[in-house]
Amino acid sequence: MAGLSVFLGGCYFAQLPDPNEIQGAAQVDAEIMQRNIAMTHQKLDEQIRKGMISPAQKDAEIKRMVEGIVSYVKLDQIPESEAWRFADLYRQAGDLETARGLLEQAVQVAPSEDRRVNDTMQLARVMAMQGDIKFAVETARKTFDTPPAEKAPILMSSLYEIVPAGLNSKSKDDWIVLAQLLEDAIGQHLLVEVDPQTEAGKAFMASVGVHVEKAWDQVFRLYSKAGRDDLLRAAISRRSAQDEKVGKV
Repeated sequence: MAGLSVFLGGCYFAQLPDPNEIQGAAQVDAEIMQRNIAMTHQKLDEQIRKGMISPAQKDAEIKRMVEGIVSYVKLDQIPESEAWRFADLYRQAGDLETARGLLEQAVQVAPSEDRRVNDTMQLARVMAMQGDIKFAVETARKTFDTPPAEKAPILMSSLYEIVPAGLNSKSKDDWIVLAQLLEDAIGQHLLVEVDPQTEAGKAFMASVGVHVEKAWDQVFRLYSKAGRDDLLRAAISRRSAQDEKVGKV
């Protein structure tokens, strides 16, 4: 696909899809657009590392890029099987209501347990971004019934997507339920089953301790932020008990 190079102050910014090609297509190819956006993220991250642009400039450029893409999406022609991909585009463009609707649809038609878990967690993420913390947490918990082999996304999404989105809330009650979600997600993570002989399994086993440690730290911060020293002390006690049961992670 032909594209347009965007520059700012002499710095390479991104290779954007040709608007004329998007406009003339029967429908935007969401998978290709996702790959283009991911590549642009990588290129702009490199510019940040070199000190050529700021993180704020990167965020603005990505948003502008995605807004341009979704402006050509034919919303009424999105296939059910692709709803989750288009939801990702709309989320990045800031159209959370459309993203939420597409993810609700995606969860209903998920063809596999992996897809159901991932789409449900992304739905919870969008809900948290909208400020619906209670519904976000309730939605995320719906994935807890998945088999051990499918549980890996639960902590990762809770820790790195849902909780950060929920931190914009000013409600102490919201901070508490987010901490409780994260603490329970840690328990889910410790139930994950992988094949330790595969590269993916080895990578998972090597990273468990890092993510669990970060999650517990965030749990403690949330209870402290909410002014609930009693819940903080109880969580610290549970962390110690966990260490004794499964070993230091």
